[in-house]
Amino acid sequence: HELQTPGVPSSIPAPDTTGWVMDRARIPLLAKSVKDRTTLFHGGADPWAARSWLKNLEGTFGYMKCTEEEEVELAAYHLQDQAVTWWDMQKTIFGEQHVTWPMYREAFERQYFSVTFCLARRQEFLNLKQGDRSVMEYNAEFSRLAEFCPHLVAQDYDRMHQFTQGLAAYIRLKMSEFPGSSYREVLDWALFI
Repeated sequence: HELQTPGVPSSIPAPDTTGWVMDRARIPLLAKSVKDRTTLFHGGADPWAARSWLKNLEGTFGYMKCTEEEEVELAAYHLQDQAVTWWDMQKTIFGEQHVTWPMYREAFERQYFSVTFCLARRQEFLNLKQGDRSVMEYNAEFSRLAEFCPHLVAQDYDRMHQFTQGLAAYIRLKMSEFPGSSYREVLDWALFI
């Protein structure tokens, strides 16, 4: 009989097996179904390339019904060259431990986002001002850098306050009349101004 595997087109029969073997056989099928969204990651020294690959991969997970084990396996399936060597070493370090996606992500970030890179992005975030950017351009840069300091924007109020502090003075002045209650409201008001 044929099993329907979530996230895999019905034209691809799911293996007629159970447990680990079925899960392992599903990875290439999942990878094939997302090949246009996720590229191979070769490793290297460019933290922005690593960040982009990781974000694209996590975005792909949002569209698929993957278990945490499948997320790790799917990520590993998209590694090549130096990145494969890194992952082989990580598997040795993890040993028999069950590797979850948060564990994989943390190990990946430790390897490909140096402490100095992360500290520099945090400082950029703290110093970020709108300057001559449009509100949308400022918002995009704000969101990109905020990923490096989640503790500073964990609460909506903190995110709203930090965003407002970096806006151009004439926008901040006009916004002082508007008691925004959420980040989205503040962004909408800044766009309106």
